[in-house]
Amino acid sequence: MRKITFVFFYLAFIISLSAQDTPVFHLDSLPGSKPSDSFTDPSIPIQTSWRYHKGDDLKWKETSFNDSTWPYLNPSLDLKVIPTGTFEGIGWFRLHLLPGNKFINKPLALCISQNGASEIYLNGKLIHKFGEINVKDPGKEERSDPQGVPVSLLFEHEGVQVIAVRYANAEAVNNHRKNIHSVCGFHMRIGDMDKSIFFTYINSNIATAIFIFYFTFFLALSFLHLMFYLFYRTKRSNLYYSIFAGAFGTVFLFITIQKNFMIPDFVLTINFLFGFLPDFYIPALLAMLYSIFYPRFPKVFWLWIILFAADMILNILHKEIPYYGWLLNGIFAVESLRIIIYAIIKKREGAWIIGTGIIATIVFFSIFFVLSMSGNVNFTANDWAGFFLGLLVLYATLSIPVSMTIYLASDFAKTSRNLSRQLKEVETLSAKNIEQEKEKQKILETQKELLEIQVTERTHEIVEQKKVIEEKNKDITDSINYAKRIQEAILPDKELKQRIFPEAFILFKPKDIVSGDFYWFAEKDGKRLIAACDCTGHGVPGALMSMIGNNILNQIVNESGVTSPEIILAKLNIEIRKALKQDGHEATKDGMDIALLCFNNTNELEYAGAHRPLWIIKDGMLTEIKADKHSIGGLQEEKEKSFKKHLFTLSPGTLVYIFTDGYADQFGGDSGKKFMSRQFKELLITNHYLPVNVQERLLDKTIEKWKGSREQIDDILVIGIKI
Repeated sequence: MRKITFVFFYLAFIISLSAQDTPVFHLDSLPGSKPSDSFTDPSIPIQTSWRYHKGDDLKWKETSFNDSTWPYLNPSLDLKVIPTGTFEGIGWFRLHLLPGNKFINKPLALCISQNGASEIYLNGKLIHKFGEINVKDPGKEERSDPQGVPVSLLFEHEGVQVIAVRYANAEAVNNHRKNIHSVCGFHMRIGDMDKSIFFTYINSNIATAIFIFYFTFFLALSFLHLMFYLFYRTKRSNLYYSIFAGAFGTVFLFITIQKNFMIPDFVLTINFLFGFLPDFYIPALLAMLYSIFYPRFPKVFWLWIILFAADMILNILHKEIPYYGWLLNGIFAVESLRIIIYAIIKKREGAWIIGTGIIATIVFFSIFFVLSMSGNVNFTANDWAGFFLGLLVLYATLSIPVSMTIYLASDFAKTSRNLSRQLKEVETLSAKNIEQEKEKQKILETQKELLEIQVTERTHEIVEQKKVIEEKNKDITDSINYAKRIQEAILPDKELKQRIFPEAFILFKPKDIVSGDFYWFAEKDGKRLIAACDCTGHGVPGALMSMIGNNILNQIVNESGVTSPEIILAKLNIEIRKALKQDGHEATKDGMDIALLCFNNTNELEYAGAHRPLWIIKDGMLTEIKADKHSIGGLQEEKEKSFKKHLFTLSPGTLVYIFTDGYADQFGGDSGKKFMSRQFKELLITNHYLPVNVQERLLDKTIEKWKGSREQIDDILVIGIKI
């Protein structure tokens, strides 16, 4: 809006000049003639009627030089408004000025503010120089900003005077390209010397004092609440408020630097950094409101962080999106009002305290924005309206931090009161506990002798009971060890295995002394049979089941002459159910899983399985033959179970493996997980080419290393046969 207004007045100014007969600026009077105007700027701006020419030629300073062909240009040099190429680092401005007779030989004040370097000539004579112009090497140009400090100006004769300004700003175009600053020229005023000195001194001191007060005030708040957070980190709102106060106070420090430093490059750097401050204090203020009124940050907060982070990145990249800053300020105002209204509706503690400051500030600046758009805002009015407006600005600036400080201070005081009350309660409870401990000590002292007697008697009883338990335990252990010898006696001996299956290994690792897993093999009618069996449970119950299973298998094959695996499993199922009486209502669920193989002399292999598969490895390829999905024995609805027979013709060098589930189910490794069938397969495939006795040792070593110090969870049985 300010850009549009400036263009409008600039065009109007050009049109009005073209209509004048003579391009002379008349100086007839100066402001500040009344006593009530002591705080009014006693100078008038002379930004109009300047003729301009880019480039550099010292003859342009002469009074006699004809500049009638030069165009008019406002010396503020706003590169966003003037045509591209109008100013290229150096140029001359000339002003024809006609002072009234009362200003002849009277010391006047010339006040200039600029971003470059300048030489000021009056009627061809150099009267002031600010900075150092270097045409040959613009990089060595020294820019200086007098900040409007009055310097002398004396008109020595009547008639038209010519003020010529040789002005240079080598970095202007580059700064404009980077969106650092577009106004690169100067602003000049003429006024009464004494009053201008007084006005500049008073206003500079007042403004500096106010801004330094604001900076130190917010810096103190920032430090105070940072200490609150460091000593009591549960309240994160103190940290967010500390960031807000520190960043917001830095705004006033930067303004103070802008108003007092005469080094334009340094001031431009401060202006650049100035643009980052809202990206810190506004999100910090929002974070503080969320931390006070929400149990945790809502997801929308991270959207605001992204928006403000984007603004920061745009500043770093010297990019500018029109109205993006207004958008962020609008988002902040709307979201702050929403948080406060939400807190008030939810009757959150402190909502009215914080809401008063935020709502008042937003309402004030909204009204201020509307009035400024209509041109009805005047801070320099020398009446109660100007004074009242100044007080409103002071309140609006301080209302949010003051309300936040009041809330956080009251919250801190409340926390302190709660801690004091809790401390008193703790002291009271401690006193009671001390009394109770004293009473306990008295009771313990009186009962000590009685307890010692009781302990002695009880210790004697425990010793006697321990002896009885040890004797019983020894009897049980001896019985189990004897059962182990019985189980080992019924298992096939090694000589039979060596004769029937010379190229085979059996890895057998019971979990307890006796095992629920067992292996079985036999030779009948020229056929060789072998089985890996997993009975329900382990230890003594499993061992009893293994003896029953072993006995029934011998009856079916050796006595009845059955050699077909699927028939053997079907008969085994019937006999197990009979032996365990599983046809009644109170029958047990005990049974077994089994993988049964039958070899003949022509390398033909027959297989049937109940829940236990067959793995065949040939030339590094593993083939899995799945078993039937029902066990031997146990509860069942059907009268009989049938099993499928699988028939294979195997070539020499093929390896077949049958096993129980104990190996794959063992927990271990770094993470305490199961060994798993996939890893078991990879282990067998990797080492199948080794001799069978080496494979057995490798499998044993691998599972022991995997198990480590953990307990073995089940019996382990793995049988490998090489054709």
